[in-house]
Amino acid sequence: MMRSGHRPGVSSHEARLAISFLVGVGPAAALMWVSLRRFDYPMAPKALFDDRRVFLAFAVGMGFGVFASVLTIFLSVMVAAAGGFGGTLSLFVVALFEVSFMLVYLNRPGYRGRFETTFYGTSLGLGAAATLTMASAFSLNPTLAGSPELAALLALFAVSMALILGSTGSLVGFGTARQQAIRYFARAYLVRLSHLLILFFFFTTREVPVAAASLVASLAFAAVVYVFVYREILPETLPREIRRELRRWPRETKRPAKESE
Repeated sequence: MMRSGHRPGVSSHEARLAISFLVGVGPAAALMWVSLRRFDYPMAPKALFDDRRVFLAFAVGMGFGVFASVLTIFLSVMVAAAGGFGGTLSLFVVALFEVSFMLVYLNRPGYRGRFETTFYGTSLGLGAAATLTMASAFSLNPTLAGSPELAALLALFAVSMALILGSTGSLVGFGTARQQAIRYFARAYLVRLSHLLILFFFFTTREVPVAAASLVASLAFAAVVYVFVYREILPETLPREIRRELRRWPRETKRPAKESE
């Protein structure tokens, strides 16, 4: 049987899957690099965290994101059947489920009381953001592959999710590292719930201006929270002597050697 010599084209299903993967994993991986690079060589004298635990947490977060996506779909179906205030109430459940998982993972004996747990929390949250965004991007619209406008909108959604879940994981990890798990669990829960409430109209309305305003507001909120985490929480997790060493490290490396007399 003769072959035509032409390769079969990429199906729309495969194109949607590829775009969803890039939209979900790209911002999460980039934000993980931005968040943790200050605490790795050469910006620090040595790596202040275990690379294996960082990538393990990211992988676990991605696996958890699958279950969180299933829960979200299930709650959406239940809310559509029940009506009323079910949509708002479901956000409380989703936020509690996500933050509770982070607490269970990061509050284990091997992580509790260790300063680097904050960094593992960042990676855990970003892994969850990656698959949650992938699921949303893949299921939101079957015409994703042929709609650049929708792909751009979902890219903004992915950035918003990465910022807020990376920050949420950092807060939970910081609380575990400081032996104040419940205190920072409550803060992380309020942050995640607020973000979901802001995004509510992005998922429920068909009015494009309203949905866009909801998305932009969520992105602004997530950015403010992330800046706080980046500037305050991540450096603060380090012991005082390590922080002093980091402040001296760039000056020491750039200091010219003294000329011999």
